[in-house]
Amino acid sequence: MITVKNIELDFDITSPADVLRYKQAGEKMEKDGEAISLPEVSPDDPAFLDAYVEMLNCELRLFGNFVDEVFGDGIAERLLGNNPSLNKVAEVNEALGAAMETQSKDFGIRLQKYQPNRAARRGK
Repeated sequence: MITVKNIELDFDITSPADVLRYKQAGEKMEKDGEAISLPEVSPDDPAFLDAYVEMLNCELRLFGNFVDEVFGDGIAERLLGNNPSLNKVAEVNEALGAAMETQSKDFGIRLQKYQPNRAARRGK
């Protein structure tokens, strides 16, 4: 379990299934993201804001789909709230990275008691 923005997520960096699901969702997000680009309309064109809003919605949908695929349906909405933004995406992404790093460090500490290896400990 990791905790992100006070929400517990069922994810374990030592679980092959969890890591594979994360990898596959990331690859899908990257592939789908290739179709998204900044509006090609000049900022002073009246159509710019509509194109910009559409681009933002695509980016938010892309990240939301990634989060829901990795952590479960509805988690993106819980993490991003009812008024999602790219700023919130950045916050959640940073929090996810920090939570996974913490889980990794905690596992590393737990693993230390088995170092250097069982045979060497038993030899003592």
